[in-house]
Amino acid sequence: MLKKNKSKIMQIFQLRNLILFSVCFFFLSAQAQKRALSLGFGISHLYDLNEGPMLLKSKSITTRYSVADIDLKGLNGRNTQFDLGYGVTAELSINKNQSLLVSYTNGTMTAQQDNQYSSTKLNLVNASFRQYLMPKKMQRQYLKPAKDYDGFYVRPFAEVGVGLTNYNAGRYFVKDQGLFSKTSGNTFSNTFSLGCLLHINSKINFTAAPNFIINYSDAVDGYKNKGVDIMMSSTIGILFSL
Repeated sequence: MLKKNKSKIMQIFQLRNLILFSVCFFFLSAQAQKRALSLGFGISHLYDLNEGPMLLKSKSITTRYSVADIDLKGLNGRNTQFDLGYGVTAELSINKNQSLLVSYTNGTMTAQQDNQYSSTKLNLVNASFRQYLMPKKMQRQYLKPAKDYDGFYVRPFAEVGVGLTNYNAGRYFVKDQGLFSKTSGNTFSNTFSLGCLLHINSKINFTAAPNFIINYSDAVDGYKNKGVDIMMSSTIGILFSL
């Protein structure tokens, strides 16, 4: 019964993400000719976060038993690297304080724990809503809005998104580099981030933000279990206003 409930919850999350992703895409397409549009690119550090071991139920012919699945993490051993992803971004302004974004990132993510490590090729597509946090009163008093001041200023923002993760992964033993599990596929994801925009002038902006990504499949790191896989994509980007 518990497994069925978890499966239903996962299906609900995936259906919700599909609907939200479709709404964001069509809204962005419809509004692109009416609103300010910015295009840019960025570089991201891809990092597999450790969620801790998961107890898995198993059984033999005569007995039932539990085993602990090893969850890997980035920058944790000689088989991991400072993994970089490269991407492109489009931002559509809704108003002075809100915008919609679509992004694509490609890269490889490595992780290790105990006697295992993984290498995953990733393609991340994301549609998100961004809310700039600086109140209008503070803008006028300290930073001034862009229409009145075209110099340098900083604006923090919060962002929430839905996406699709395409992965092709292998899980290996550390001792002999032997491949013992391979996974590939697509899964829906949710993204949450807090960052800041650095306004240089009316044409150029820089952004910096750590993005927490919940992938609704635990197979992203090369071994398929029930649950999710959480990662972080810390991104620095540049946007050019059209």
